[in-house]
Amino acid sequence: MKTLVILAHPKLDESIANKRIAEQLTTKVSNLEVRNITALYPDYKINVESEQAALLEADTIIFQYPFWWYNMPANLKQWFDDVFCFNFAFGPEGDKLKGKNFLLSFTVGGPDDSYSPLGYNHFSIEDFTKPMEQTAYLAQMNYLRPVYEHGMVYIAGVYNTKEAVEERADKQAQRIIDKIGRFENEDPETKIRSFAKEWFEHFDILADDGYFNNHIANGARLQFDEGEFIGHEGFSEWYAQIRKTIKPNNEHRIESINVLSNNGHYDVDMSVKLKAEKIDGSPLQLNVKENWKVEITRDGRIKILEYVVKAIN
Repeated sequence: MKTLVILAHPKLDESIANKRIAEQLTTKVSNLEVRNITALYPDYKINVESEQAALLEADTIIFQYPFWWYNMPANLKQWFDDVFCFNFAFGPEGDKLKGKNFLLSFTVGGPDDSYSPLGYNHFSIEDFTKPMEQTAYLAQMNYLRPVYEHGMVYIAGVYNTKEAVEERADKQAQRIIDKIGRFENEDPETKIRSFAKEWFEHFDILADDGYFNNHIANGARLQFDEGEFIGHEGFSEWYAQIRKTIKPNNEHRIESINVLSNNGHYDVDMSVKLKAEKIDGSPLQLNVKENWKVEITRDGRIKILEYVVKAIN
């Protein structure tokens, strides 16, 4: 498995966190390529063929950059505009990146509590990354929950210490390394267990339905207390109801999970506990049994063929 890092820091020599993360990955991850697009393209004239060739060789693509003004640096935006082009990343023949892992890794200067409705940034980090999440979905890539740390700016005598930023950078790099390790070492059962955990993490924040539909097969049967739904349109219809019922930042806890191979697919049986707050402010607690039928596609993605949920309380 090959990992590609698109490193986009316009002032890397002055960076503490991004520079250190890139160094850690280079040292500790085998079969990894780091492409410093600031050094490669100081004039913003991207060599599209070279970048696309690097993407085609990779299984996991990591975008490493500082979170500036709620977005990415300009050179990374230019890179996306040029490289993720029609009939490469999208369009009738644009399936060249299908099934590849898409991971954002960025450094955030502000504190965690500032990214909330009551904080001075008002919105969550995930709200600001929606365009990139949709980019991954359109390119049929496997969008992974972003890796980031707060407090990643050092201003001498004003904010943080250099040592504190370095410590957080090391923590972020290790989180990335752990993810890569799971990609390389997971057997099917472990892969499905990891996927189930990630699936419910996205439910906890009420992520866009694009993430879920990326893992739902065409024509999949979905059975909930609200009725039976079919495929992508059915899921989106059901999920729209859920998002009108409960608030984000709820908690799905997997109490038990059993994965059994069954003639080319896998049967997944789970007990899940939900704690949430309804839109009207009242609490919601549910214990449910979930039965999934899933397959692992040739490009390594998990697709849900059947999804049945039954409340047990």
